[in-house]
Amino acid sequence: MRKSVWMVGVTLAALLAGCASKGVYEVESVKKDTFSVDTNYQAAFRRAGEYVRACHVQVQHPYGVSYAWRHTIGEKGAPDEIQVFKVGEPATVLELISAEADGPAKSKVTVTVLGEGRWDEAEIAALRKSVQSATPECRTGSGG
Repeated sequence: MRKSVWMVGVTLAALLAGCASKGVYEVESVKKDTFSVDTNYQAAFRRAGEYVRACHVQVQHPYGVSYAWRHTIGEKGAPDEIQVFKVGEPATVLELISAEADGPAKSKVTVTVLGEGRWDEAEIAALRKSVQSATPECRTGSGG
């Protein structure tokens, strides 16, 4: 009996894992923008992280939704990345931000959003303004 319950659990987990969306990595409706910032890429990366904390992680959202993020430092020439996701759904990346050097005191930031709901062009514009000004400015009328 225990073995059959365990097998059902493993099978169910495998099925659910197969259905999990990868967010920006597999949706066709993504919105993407690349822009320059007059600072080194580490500072641009920190600015993007501060925007994510101030505008997504450390605020209350409608319906009790919470967001989290993870960052990876690029290796062997890959850009540094920030992935934003809903708490409890870490496999579904809603926003992907990368920063890389574009000269000695200039960086290139690329932001990709899901293209649905609050993850749209207004989100890209708010992030861009925040990173370029070094001051987090959350979007208005953000919805849920």
